[in-house]
Amino acid sequence: MSTFLQDLRYSLRQLFKNPGVSLAAILSLALGIGATVSVFSLIYSVLMNPWPYKGADRIANIALLDKSGEGQGYGLDGPQIRELAKAKSLEYVVAFNGWSLTVTGSDVPEDVQGMNFTGNVFQMLEVPAMLGRYFLPADAPDGQDPQPVVVLSYKFWKRHYNGDRSVVGKAIQLVHKTYTVIGVMPPHFGFLGPDVYLPLKLSGSISEQYGLFVKLRTGVEPDTAVSELQPYFQEFRKQTPDHYPKDYKKIALQNLSYWVLHTISKTLYLLFGAVGLLLAIGCGNVSILLLARGTARQHEFAVRAAVGASSGRLVRQLLTESLLLALTGAGLGVFLAYWSLGFIVARLPEGSFPNEADFHIHLPVLLFSVGLAVAIGILFGLFPALQLARPEVQTTGSSRYREE
Repeated sequence: MSTFLQDLRYSLRQLFKNPGVSLAAILSLALGIGATVSVFSLIYSVLMNPWPYKGADRIANIALLDKSGEGQGYGLDGPQIRELAKAKSLEYVVAFNGWSLTVTGSDVPEDVQGMNFTGNVFQMLEVPAMLGRYFLPADAPDGQDPQPVVVLSYKFWKRHYNGDRSVVGKAIQLVHKTYTVIGVMPPHFGFLGPDVYLPLKLSGSISEQYGLFVKLRTGVEPDTAVSELQPYFQEFRKQTPDHYPKDYKKIALQNLSYWVLHTISKTLYLLFGAVGLLLAIGCGNVSILLLARGTARQHEFAVRAAVGASSGRLVRQLLTESLLLALTGAGLGVFLAYWSLGFIVARLPEGSFPNEADFHIHLPVLLFSVGLAVAIGILFGLFPALQLARPEVQTTGSSRYREE
């Protein structure tokens, strides 16, 4: 233990003796690790694991594509949605519409964004409420007026009720109509991003249109579902031609990640490639610095060997110095990763990532990057150590005297 402490103290003196080399090595590793970990964690949260919903890969909207493959706007009325729900490939058909609402009954009215869904939306998503419960089909029987209940999003609950956990059962007035709060959803539930969720009554009128989400049955391939659903939409177009684009050619299922993958995925992957290169450059810089420093200290190690220092002691000393550099750089890199992730997220364009994305440091990437830094310290600290552990004392000394 005493020998290790001696090596550590000597290593610290060496770091302060050559502050330029030490600082360059530490900053190279810190920047590479910090940038790589934060950007990959961002990519993982946005592109690879953004949805807290069970069977999220089976949830999609049905797009109408033109000849160029671009999606076209359309709407389905209540009778058409009921007909579509009979499709064997679909487990759920969820209709919705959105409204700007106002909280009334208080001194200062507050604008809120409300979304009305058919009663099966939360069953489709399968995310339990954080407080209370969500509404069910029994709260919105088809063809009847829904119960006056409301489910709050986490952000609205925190903003309007200041996180009051006794909110369930209380009344809230929206546009002068009283609703009972029956639940609050968890922080990373943000389906379509409203403040409040309300049950929807499907109208029987063909003039009232709704948006649509579907969930495929387990084991049903998207192409199989498209083949079954295509005739439905051909019939719907005949029924309400004004609701459909004239150049519509076919339908397609676009899952929840479709819009994310087609908006910022290329930018994020390009950014990840850039920071990965930065990590590689940082590790390369550290290796060069360690090799150069080891070569510059050849005479020192020759003298220490001449006065009795063992090969193992010389190897252990260089490795201690290298690992101290690597771990210091890695520690600073971890700090930069946590700080820079919040910095990057705060500057992403609004609407460029899912409401549900849970931004946090991805532990496997963190461990990989820190492990890489330590491995670089061992590898390039060990190489000069092995070369210098048994120096040719006479040759080194003679060469030095000739230079002088």
